[in-house]
Amino acid sequence: MRPLLCRWSLATRLLPLLAALPPALLSLAVRPAVAASPPAPAGLEQCSAPEPGRYVLLGSGQHRGEPVAQLMQERWLADGRLEGMRFRREGRRFSEEPYIGLWRADANCWATVERRSASGVAASVVALNRQGRPQASLVLAPEEVLSLRYVQQRDQACQLGDLQGLVTSQQQGKSWQAGRWQPNAVVQREWWENGIVQGWAVSSYGGQLERAGYSGRLELGEDCLGTMTQRDSLGNTFNYRVVKLSGRGGYFYLQADPNNLTLGLLQQQP
Repeated sequence: MRPLLCRWSLATRLLPLLAALPPALLSLAVRPAVAASPPAPAGLEQCSAPEPGRYVLLGSGQHRGEPVAQLMQERWLADGRLEGMRFRREGRRFSEEPYIGLWRADANCWATVERRSASGVAASVVALNRQGRPQASLVLAPEEVLSLRYVQQRDQACQLGDLQGLVTSQQQGKSWQAGRWQPNAVVQREWWENGIVQGWAVSSYGGQLERAGYSGRLELGEDCLGTMTQRDSLGNTFNYRVVKLSGRGGYFYLQADPNNLTLGLLQQQP
């Protein structure tokens, strides 16, 4: 299993990318793609200046006709820079990479973001709430239809001990069957103890129902990034990349297996 990046090793890998930022990226010239409209209610233009913070981003869509899904953890810094880690599925391909970038908010409660990684530069427009926190964004790419949801992440380390007892999860996406992508959905009820999970899943793959027991183990770093491997009673193995919410908030996960592209949420129960 490949080692997880800690916060310090991530920063070390990001520094060369930061030094390579071109002047055009530093100027952050991209503007929100908002059409002209009549004067808006005052409430649309009232928000606080964004504060530094950490966020989890997730969403799914299409790229060049193929399904795509992303799961990210990102930190907004006070000087307008950002840094993060991105897990991405594009069709049957999985990738993960650190990135850096810049964010800038305007006076009307929108922000522009540019991210730079080894695979290129990506821009997006972000809607802010009244507290100035990012809530939702649209990726600005001509061949990609992808929006991302922001979830605030507390600035504290994550621990396996935060996941204990009864947990439920829900995931939805696509499965590669008979040479084409078909919808899938899975609901799970499971029991956690010190990073070990056992549970029961009810699944629909292209409308074909399955029921199976399973067990697995979560490997988690203090940076809240992790890897989950599960094996079920039907002989299948499943691999996921995880971004855990600090505290007892559960975690988001993206499947890495080529034939299943799913994005899900696991939540701890009272």
